[in-house]
Amino acid sequence: MNNKIILSGCIDQFKTQNELLTNDSETFELFSLTQITKDYELTFETIQDSIVDGGNDGGLDSILIIIDDFVPVSIEDLEDITFNRKTNVKIIITQCKKENSFKESSLDKLITSIPELFDLGKSVSALLTRFNSSVVTKATIARESWRKCTIAGGKLEIAYNYCANAEIIEVNTTFIQKSEQLINISKGIFVGSSINYINYSCYELLKLFQTQRNERLQIIYKETPLSTSYDEHGIGYVGTVKLANYKQFLTDDESKIREDLFESNIRHFQGAVDVNTKIKNSIEDISKEDFWWLNNGITIIASNPSLVGTTLSLDNVQIVNGLQTSYSIFLHHNGEQQDPRSVLVKVIINEDKKTIDHIIASTNSQNPVSPSLLRATDDIQRELELFYYNEGYFYDRRKNYYKNQGKPASRIFSIQATAQIIESLLFNNPHSARSKPTSLIKDDSTYNRIFDQTRNYNVYLNSCLLNKKVIELWTNIEDKPLKSKLTNFKLHLSRVTSSLIIGKANILPNDIKELNIDELNDVKFKEAIDFIAYCIDSFQANNPEANLINMAKTKSFTEFVVTKLNEKFQ
Repeated sequence: MNNKIILSGCIDQFKTQNELLTNDSETFELFSLTQITKDYELTFETIQDSIVDGGNDGGLDSILIIIDDFVPVSIEDLEDITFNRKTNVKIIITQCKKENSFKESSLDKLITSIPELFDLGKSVSALLTRFNSSVVTKATIARESWRKCTIAGGKLEIAYNYCANAEIIEVNTTFIQKSEQLINISKGIFVGSSINYINYSCYELLKLFQTQRNERLQIIYKETPLSTSYDEHGIGYVGTVKLANYKQFLTDDESKIREDLFESNIRHFQGAVDVNTKIKNSIEDISKEDFWWLNNGITIIASNPSLVGTTLSLDNVQIVNGLQTSYSIFLHHNGEQQDPRSVLVKVIINEDKKTIDHIIASTNSQNPVSPSLLRATDDIQRELELFYYNEGYFYDRRKNYYKNQGKPASRIFSIQATAQIIESLLFNNPHSARSKPTSLIKDDSTYNRIFDQTRNYNVYLNSCLLNKKVIELWTNIEDKPLKSKLTNFKLHLSRVTSSLIIGKANILPNDIKELNIDELNDVKFKEAIDFIAYCIDSFQANNPEANLINMAKTKSFTEFVVTKLNEKFQ
C-alpha cells in the first residue's frame, strides 16, 4: 500500500499548491493528466479544458489534440493551420478513475464509443443524441484534425491512457484482450496511424511526479569562453561548443530533446524546409569547413552562471534563437566526440524581463514572423504582468513561466484567457471569444481594442477573477445534465453573472473595475445558471436546428441573452 499512501500525499500537496477547490475524484483526474502530459509542457488551463467527463461521456474523461506544438481550442482554430506531410497530430484520450483497480467496463465503454465518435458520416447533431457537448466538441476538433492530417499526408498518433488509483498494475487476461481489441478497432478506423495504450497505477504516477526537470545545466565549451559585461546590466559568454557536446547539452535523461529549453522561442522546429535541409547536410558532411563558419549559432538567456574551466553551469536556460540549428544537431549529429567541428554559442545573463523580451524579438527579426507571435513583448503585456504580480497573481504572458516556478494554478492567467473574458464582458461577444479565441490576439484591431493601455488594469484582473470563480462554481455543479448543458456557455455565464452582481444589463469598464468578486455567492450563481438555462431552452424552442455547440458560437444567441438581460433590468 506504500505507493497509494505516498501518492495520496503528493496529490494533497498538488491540490494545496495549486489552491484547487475540486473534490477528490476531480483532483485525482487533474493530477494524473498533469503527470502523464508532462512532456508536452501544457498550461493548466489547457489540461482543464481537455476534461470532458460527466453524464453521457461515453467513458472518456479527457480528449487532448496536439498539432505539432499547438493545442487547438476550437475547430475554427484549425483554419489557421497549414497541414502538410511534416504535420504531426496526436490525439490523447484518457480515462482517470479514482478506483482501486483497473475495470474492464471502462474499456467496454471506449470500445463502443470510439467507432461512433470517429464515424465521419455522423453529424454533430447525431453525436449529441448520445454524448455530452464537451465530448462532441473535442471529438469534432479531433475528427477534423485527423481528416486534414491524413489528406495532407501527415503523421497521426492515437494515444489511450487509463489512470487508476491502484497500488500497481494488476489486470487479468480478459482486460488485456479488451485493450488489444480497442487498439485493433482503432487501427481499423485510423488506417496507417500509430496507436498505443498505456495503464498508469499509483506506482507509475508516483514515478512521473518524482521526475523533475533538471534546472541547472552545463555547457562544455571547446575553449574557455570570452566573458564580457555591460556595466551592471548583465554579462555574456561567447565561444564555440563541439557539436557532440552541444547535442549532449540538449539531451534529457530519456535521450529525448529538452523541449522546455525552447519555451521562449517564437517558432517550433520547421522540419525539412530548405534552410534545415542545408543545416542537416552541413552536419552530416564532415569537410574542411567548421560548422560554425556556416551557421549564425545559438543565443541563450539564463541566470546564475558559474564558469569552471571550460564548463559553464546555468539556471533557467532558454534558447531564444537557433531552434532550427539545435534540432538539426540533435537529430542528425552522431554524437561522436572525434568530430572536431563546433557551433557558436552565446549566453546572455540578464534577469530584466523587458531586456529579455528585446533579445527575443531582435534575435528573431531576421526572418519573417507574424506579429501575433510577439504579443508577449508588448508594453501592455509587461505592465499587466507587473500589475497582477503586485496584486498577488501571475499573468502568464510567456507560456508556463509561472507554472515552472511552482506558482498556484488558481492564480495564473494567460493572455488568451484574459482576452476571451474581456471580449465577453466589455464587448458582449462571448460567442466569438468561444469560437475563435486565437483570433482575438492575432487580429490587430481586435487585440488593440481588448488590450487598451488607457484602461484601468483592475478591469483585467477583476474580469479574470470573476471568470475563474464562475468556472470553479460550474465545476462543482452536482446536477450532471445541467452541468453538461452549460459546458460551452461558461463565458456567457460570466457575462450574465457580471450583470447580476452589478445590477444592470450593459457593463462598462468602470463597473468591472469596482466589481466586488465576493458578491458572487452560491445564491447569485444559482440565479445566473437558471437564467442561462432558460435562455438556452427558449432559444432552442424558437430555433429547432440549434444545438448546444453551435449556439455558443453564434451572435444571435448572445443577442438573445442580452435582450433578456435588458428586459430584466429595464
